Amino acid sequence: MKKNFFYLLLAFAMLNVAKAKAQVYVAKVSKDSLNILTSRLEALKASQKIQELKIDEAKEEAEVEKLRIKLLEANDKAKDAAGKSNKTTQKLDGGAVDTKEMEKLAKKAKNALEDSQKALDRYNKQIGVVEKIRVDIQTEERKAGYKKPTIVFLH
Repeated sequence: MKKNFFYLLLAFAMLNVAKAKAQVYVAKVSKDSLNILTSRLEALKASQKIQELKIDEAKEEAEVEKLRIKLLEANDKAKDAAGKSNKTTQKLDGGAVDTKEMEKLAKKAKNALEDSQKALDRYNKQIGVVEKIRVDIQTEERKAGYKKPTIVFLH
């Protein structure tokens, strides 16, 4: 009887030890909800990137407006310089020619034209930067459209 009791006690102890070692970690978050949270995080990151690009676009557009104003001013100066040069040339057609004054006015007109051309080049370059950012925004919006998170309802 003592042997049977001893074996029974030993078996009971072994089962409790085996049961204690067999405990496993049970996650409180299911794999489906983990995938949902991961896809939401990716969607938020994509949205953040789009918003950052839109902020950059707004900054560059403000720069375009500044350059547009400078371009208009440079064009006005070039027109004024060309008009003065033209008036002086018409005045001097019938009389004596003052070469120094003519050269001075021609140089002013040439410099004004060069400044106007530089302003136009900077303006066009800045417009190109804005257009590139817009293309990047459209690309990122398309990418974000493909990554719509899947929603799983748990009952």
